[in-house]
Amino acid sequence: MGIAWKGRNPNDLRGLEKPELVMSRLSDGLPLKDALMPGASYEGFHSHCKLFPEWAAEAKSLVERNALPGKISKLEKMGVFRKRAMTHCKRGHEFTPENTLLRKLGRECKTCKIEQLTVRGPSLSPEQRAKVIEAMRRGLTYWTMRKLVDMNAFYRTRRRDPEFDAICRVWASGARQRMLRRKVAKNGRQQYEWILALIPQHLPPDDKDEIVGLVVEAHKRRTFRKKPFGIRRTKERMKEFVSEFYRQNPTRAYGSVDSPWSLDAPVTHDSSTRLIETVSEGLW
Repeated sequence: MGIAWKGRNPNDLRGLEKPELVMSRLSDGLPLKDALMPGASYEGFHSHCKLFPEWAAEAKSLVERNALPGKISKLEKMGVFRKRAMTHCKRGHEFTPENTLLRKLGRECKTCKIEQLTVRGPSLSPEQRAKVIEAMRRGLTYWTMRKLVDMNAFYRTRRRDPEFDAICRVWASGARQRMLRRKVAKNGRQQYEWILALIPQHLPPDDKDEIVGLVVEAHKRRTFRKKPFGIRRTKERMKEFVSEFYRQNPTRAYGSVDSPWSLDAPVTHDSSTRLIETVSEGLW
C-alpha cells in the first residue's frame, strides 16, 4: 500500500490508495504507525483526512483510542500513578492542599522545598557576606551582584539572616526609589501612574514601587531577560516583571508553610519558570 500524490505540490493531495484497509487496521486496535505500514506515511494519512472529513472524524477517534494504552503504560513506567497514590512525601509530610505543589509528572512537598531553600545548602561565607554588603554600600546593581557571588547562597543567607535580608531590602528599594524619583521628575507623574496601574492591586505599595523600578531599569537598559524592551511593552510583559521581583526577593515570594507561595514565584532561584507554569490540571 502506498500513497498516490498528484505532484510535488503539497496542496495537490490525493490521499491514501487503500483507506479502507487503514480503517480496518485501526478498528482492530493497531496504532497509527502500524496501521499505515507498509509503505504509507503520516503525510498521506493527513492529506486523506483533509480530503474526506467524515472518514477523518472516525479515523482520528480510533487513533486516539488505540494510543491510550501506550500513554497509560508510559505513565506507569514513569511512576506517575504510583506518585499520585502517595499520601505523604518521603520525609513524612502529608500531601494536603496547602502543602502540595503540582508538577507535570507529580506532586512536590512544599515543606521540603522550603527546607531545601533554608536549611540545606551553604550560605555566604563571612568574607562573601562582607563583600556583598560593601558592594551594596557602593550602590552596585543587582545584575552586577550576580557576578560577585553564587545567588543561591545569597538567597539562602537572606532567608537565614534577618539582618542581612534587611540590608538587602534597603539596598534594593533605595536604588529603585532614587531611579523612580529621577524618572518621575523627567517624564512627569502620568507615566509613573500608568505603570503603577498595570501592577496587581493586591501587592503592598513598597513592592509596587520596586516593580515600577524594575520596569524603569529595563527601559533604561533597553532589554529585559535577554529580550528587547521598551516602555510601551510594559503591559504585555508585566507578569514577567512581577515574577522577576519575586525572584529577587525570595523572602516575599515563597512565604512559609502557613502562608501559601505566590504562583508568580519562580520554580528555582536560577529559573525564569513560574510556579503557575508547572501546574498541569490534566493529570489531576
